[in-house]
Amino acid sequence: MNQNMMLADATFSEAMVEKYMDKTIDFGINILIALAIFVIGKYVIKFILKFTKRLFDRSSIDDAVGNFINSLLRVILYGVLIIIICDKVGIQTTSFIALLTSAGLAIGLALQGSLANFAGGVLILIMKPFVLGDYIRTDLGEGEVINIDIFYTTLVTLENLKVKIPNGKLADVSITNVTGNDKRLIRIRVSIAYDSDIKLAREALTDLINSHKLVIDDEKNKVVVAELCDSHILLEVRAMTKIDDYWDAYFDINENIKNRLDSVGVVIPFNQLDVHLNQIGAKNNG
Repeated sequence: MNQNMMLADATFSEAMVEKYMDKTIDFGINILIALAIFVIGKYVIKFILKFTKRLFDRSSIDDAVGNFINSLLRVILYGVLIIIICDKVGIQTTSFIALLTSAGLAIGLALQGSLANFAGGVLILIMKPFVLGDYIRTDLGEGEVINIDIFYTTLVTLENLKVKIPNGKLADVSITNVTGNDKRLIRIRVSIAYDSDIKLAREALTDLINSHKLVIDDEKNKVVVAELCDSHILLEVRAMTKIDDYWDAYFDINENIKNRLDSVGVVIPFNQLDVHLNQIGAKNNG
């Protein structure tokens, strides 16, 4: 009797070991298959994204819209890939989806910022406050727009630094599109002494902007008295230029203002301190 029970226990143990071995082998095979699916799927996704990017480049679709759609497509494709891998390793996709649904509130709260960024990206693409290549200024940063994806807008600053701004915040702040028009007004302020000839200074600076090769003809081109300050007269030089020539024109005009004023004898005042020494001891002795 005992011998039969021991034999039965041994047989049961062998069956259990064999069962778990089979499950372990199957699980290991599924893991290897899942890894293969991940590697192949990753290359397939890259191919699809490159293909769609080429299609967008050849079509009349705006570059920003194309980048946004590609970013959204990337998220969707990787989501599908994750579901396929989960199914292969034995995680029931129906249970997985049910779990996500039941945890919808928590996930919604956790992804609130991401959803706001996605909605902000859609608004930016629809309203078009700027497009790729524009230079913008905001309270969050400034720079040239090089990419608009589903969550972030990427800028490159004058120092060649990359700045990523969340779309949700960017859609909710004031934006100055510096390069939104094809021309831009240069405004440079310069001080002259009170005993200087204002008319002579204005004529010299007006001749400077009218003869400058990067200044285009415009009614806004002028030199005005901006302010009468305590110790100097403040003039403002205004000159219109093409947007691509703005900084070259700005720096060149700024440099030549000093040369022109010097050539006609107009003084640019600077802060100075006069010190008067009273020889008190000498007076007392006298």
